[in-house]
Amino acid sequence: MAKHRRKKYRGLHFLCGLILFLTLISIVGFCLLNYRNIDITFTPQTFTASNEPLDNPYCGWYRTYSYTIAEDVTFDASTVSRALTTDNTTRLCLLKIDLGAYGNDSLSDHALSEITAILASWSSTDKQILLRFCYENTPVLPSTESPNLTNVYLHMEQLSPIINQYAGHIYALEGLFVDESLSDTVASRLTSDELADLSAYYASLTDDEIYLGIHDSTQYLTVTGQTEIPSAKNAYDGSLAYRLGIFNDGITGQLSEAGLRATAALSQFVPHGGTMGDDASLADLTTAIDTLRNQQVSYLESTDNNAIIEAWKNTTYDDDPVFAGLTGYDYMTTHLGYRYVVSSADFSFDTWHDSQAELTVTIDNVGFSSAYRRFETSIILRNTETEEMITLPIDMDNRTWAPSEAATIRQAIDVRAYDKGSYDIFLMITNPASGEVICLGNTMPLTPNGYQLGTLVID
Repeated sequence: MAKHRRKKYRGLHFLCGLILFLTLISIVGFCLLNYRNIDITFTPQTFTASNEPLDNPYCGWYRTYSYTIAEDVTFDASTVSRALTTDNTTRLCLLKIDLGAYGNDSLSDHALSEITAILASWSSTDKQILLRFCYENTPVLPSTESPNLTNVYLHMEQLSPIINQYAGHIYALEGLFVDESLSDTVASRLTSDELADLSAYYASLTDDEIYLGIHDSTQYLTVTGQTEIPSAKNAYDGSLAYRLGIFNDGITGQLSEAGLRATAALSQFVPHGGTMGDDASLADLTTAIDTLRNQQVSYLESTDNNAIIEAWKNTTYDDDPVFAGLTGYDYMTTHLGYRYVVSSADFSFDTWHDSQAELTVTIDNVGFSSAYRRFETSIILRNTETEEMITLPIDMDNRTWAPSEAATIRQAIDVRAYDKGSYDIFLMITNPASGEVICLGNTMPLTPNGYQLGTLVID
């Protein structure tokens, strides 16, 4: 009888244990099911392209400001403030500094102090500096003899500490001192070795974040000693080959097919800008747009008396409905350099298979060129109830966002780790050198958190 009761109790214990086990399994399964089963809803913004000019750095129109350095000349800093009252829409300025008074001598303490004052004043503005040193009307560069380069090298040495002091504000060093015009007779009288040595020495003395400007792709090959433009895959390593951009005092559409290919290849990783040349065909707006787009031009001098630019101002653009009705000059204003436009944003997430959601953002670069400075790109989530901010840096190099192409940002979003609720999603692109936000060519407004891509709801 006792033996029978022991078997009965063992059966009850087993049954209770089984029930407890199944209960635990059910609880765990329910918890896992509840954890895995997350519903998300993403409502994107309506992305419409704008035709408004953008206040972005390193591209667009520039004006030239000329300074003569001499013992009896003193720089007046107030001239910079006065210049800004009329030049308040451009982000670039060319500072042309004439060292002709010192063509046969070293730069004096006064000269160096004056140049420092000029750079200090312009560095306090929101403009990026294109810097050109030159010698005008100086006997060191007679028109019939090979130039004496001894003092050129000396002046490079004397000026490089000042240049490096303001490197964060200097975008490019245009020219090699001896070339008042990069295609003039002085430069043409230099041997290939002299041209290469000048460029290499100037580069070795100056911060490798600063670009250098030579006349064209042919001169680039001469300076670098290469037979073709290198691949962009090794760009931005600070070497001479990836610092030499094009600063052309006579941009023209009359390039050979090989020259156009070389210019376009070079402009993939270094800036191309300058002034419009004496090419009457560029008064035709369609021809001019094709030329600047094919050569990937990022900045131009806004010379008021340039006949070609005046022709653009008197021509109406009508090929693209976004920009239809603008003048040709306005169209150039909105396309010189890079111009980023968000065309779409979407989320993908499978609650049963995915550990994280993925945000996909497509950005079209509708400008003539790439950007040549790396910006910081982030996705920002803002909880609409708690106002908690979550910032997700994007490890993507915007310098590879080529003109007339679309770039795709893919960002994992750990929706399982976030509180349920509603989140506004923003895209923020900033210039780390200044902290300013890079404006997008969309009609949506810029907020303190960037540009809103849409709203995410986690249930």
